[in-house]
Amino acid sequence: MANQISNISPKILIITLISIGFNNYFLPTDAEETGKALIESTCKKTQYPEECISALESDPGSFTANLTGLTRIAVKKSASKLVETLHIVETLVLNATDYLTWGFLVNCRDTYNISVPQIQRGLQAFDGLKFDKSYESVEAVNNAVIGCDRQGWTLPILTQVNRALFRLTKDTMMILHLLF
Repeated sequence: MANQISNISPKILIITLISIGFNNYFLPTDAEETGKALIESTCKKTQYPEECISALESDPGSFTANLTGLTRIAVKKSASKLVETLHIVETLVLNATDYLTWGFLVNCRDTYNISVPQIQRGLQAFDGLKFDKSYESVEAVNNAVIGCDRQGWTLPILTQVNRALFRLTKDTMMILHLLF
């Protein structure tokens, strides 16, 4: 028997240990709440619970995740919504009909462009269990939305996408805060 154990490849042993660690980190244990119940109880602690539930339920992984996994999904959703918003703003920049509107939109676009690598670093920080750094990256996106809105221009499509991004990042910040 001892001879059989010593024949196990070190690579297989390492992969097995990493796999066990990953499963313990991202998948729920018996004592943890999961699924729709976890999504609802978590989102009830946010500012926009209905939108939070809708965003998280749109990812099938949410139904098997523990709180940590669910939070990572929220951060990923925020990153995706940022990129989606950036593409819409870029389209608006290209179609602006006057200089003032164009300038306002360029400012918003540039702010969102800066936010993309920030939130990507936030995802990396999350994976390194640096939840406070991940929080800061989502907060930076939220502040970018506030900065864009403070310029005072009212374009209905921009107002709509900014509102969605603001609410998602605000809820994500509140969920992240549950981890520290």
